[in-house]
Amino acid sequence: MGNTADFPRTPEQVTPAWLTGVLRDAGAITDATVTSFSSELVGVGVGFLGQLARLTPAYDRAEPGAPTAVIGKFPATDEAARDMAAMYGFYNAEMNFYREIAGEVATRTAHCYYAAITDDGREFALITEDLSQTGQVGDQVRGCSLEQARMAIRELARFHGAWWDHPRLPEMSWLPVGTELTRISWEQAYPYGWRPALERYERMLTPQVREAAPRLNERLLAMLPQLDAMPQTIMHGDYRLDNLFFGNPGSGYDVAVIDWQIMNRGWATYDVAYFVSLNLPVAERRAHERELVREYYDTLVATGPRVRYAWETCWEDYVRSLAVYLCNNIGNVATLDTANERGAELFDNMFERVATAVIDLDALSLVP
Repeated sequence: MGNTADFPRTPEQVTPAWLTGVLRDAGAITDATVTSFSSELVGVGVGFLGQLARLTPAYDRAEPGAPTAVIGKFPATDEAARDMAAMYGFYNAEMNFYREIAGEVATRTAHCYYAAITDDGREFALITEDLSQTGQVGDQVRGCSLEQARMAIRELARFHGAWWDHPRLPEMSWLPVGTELTRISWEQAYPYGWRPALERYERMLTPQVREAAPRLNERLLAMLPQLDAMPQTIMHGDYRLDNLFFGNPGSGYDVAVIDWQIMNRGWATYDVAYFVSLNLPVAERRAHERELVREYYDTLVATGPRVRYAWETCWEDYVRSLAVYLCNNIGNVATLDTANERGAELFDNMFERVATAVIDLDALSLVP
């Protein structure tokens, strides 16, 4: 899907000749040539680990089916973010998603034209379909409707069910293990993040959470064997509205999913807790939380005989996963660049929503 030595590392390095070669090699064009293109940064303040640009090509001739626009994805400009992505294998995971399994998953995702990455996992280029041509991207800060939440949670359940305790999972050596990612975060990032997190978010934390913060990572590290023992599947890892498109009439899909950088092998309810706690306004989450988790569960168990999972266990795992994400978010305070206004608002929003959910459901009581 790409030469690992010769590809642009930023949107500014893309040329018409290179883009022509990409689209021809992918079969998207045959006779047409890209003579020029416009480039527009998109997703500013949406993601923290990469740059996204919409590339709108002009061709020397009309050709049926030629893309009117594509999305280019490149490494983050922040060196620390690139280092973190390489350490966790985030860029490599997304490349391998498109190379190895995207063509066989039922979940609608962006068609990939090109994917290449350097051996050290720090530099990459990804060219995909522009889903804004067929759907509307979600907005995590604003939140979503209850019906959109139901569509998203059902799609997530179907994806999890397809890979539930799948015999191929151990063979995917490129797929990070969720508990290993969290272990690294809790050991290396959390000690530097908990004090700044308490200072920044003190107003939204109860005395119980503030008291638990200095050692919460240690308590959760002791719980890793329990998390490893849960049924395993492929987790998206960043399943939120900014990474979801809701299809327009006639698009052929309800929900499409992008941004597979943080995909990993782990326990499914982390994705569920991540979506439900972070993407609904607090009042909506409180009113419909159990209903949404139950809809996820019912859809999941209907996917096939490999899914052997009790509802009571699913709900408890969901609540426990809220504590896991709170710990991850505290660690992220020290590592994520939120310099732009929308990014800072998003991160503050995420922290407040998950902290509120942890408090509402007394999630820390399930942590040893």
